[in-house]
Amino acid sequence: MRRYTLEVGGKPFVVEVQEVTADRYTVRVEGQEYEVRLSSDEDVVETAITPQMVPARANPAPAAAPAPRRTVSPPPDQAARPPSLPPNATDGNVVGALTSPMPGKILSVDVKRGDRVSRGQTLVTLEAMKMKNAIKSPYDGVVLEIAVQPEQTVTHGDLLIQLGEE
Repeated sequence: MRRYTLEVGGKPFVVEVQEVTADRYTVRVEGQEYEVRLSSDEDVVETAITPQMVPARANPAPAAAPAPRRTVSPPPDQAARPPSLPPNATDGNVVGALTSPMPGKILSVDVKRGDRVSRGQTLVTLEAMKMKNAIKSPYDGVVLEIAVQPEQTVTHGDLLIQLGEE
């Protein structure tokens, strides 16, 4: 059985998936159980993954299970922040650390230290379960540090790239 925690509209949902046969599954969402049949599947050559941004530090700890979120207005100093920067941006140059959203192998690093990057630009390509996953920048910024290299194996939460303000 696989257990996933998915966030929809800011609310976390626990989803458990149990394979019964090659095309039949039992899916439990928040205690409600469903019998489902896989009607088709296809390999997606490149999947865009939006990595989690964590405050910059040398070795980020793996994320804990998400707590229920409340909608809160940002503090006045962050409300005026340009939309290209994440809410955890500091007044200094370091903004955040891009971490691996899953275990896998680095296929390519598409930027170098000092490069200016745009939101949505592919920074790293990660192979996981025979799928190529484009790890894209969640905002405009500058590459401060690259912590991985091609052919390197990473686990969930490993530091990939550290980004800063432009």
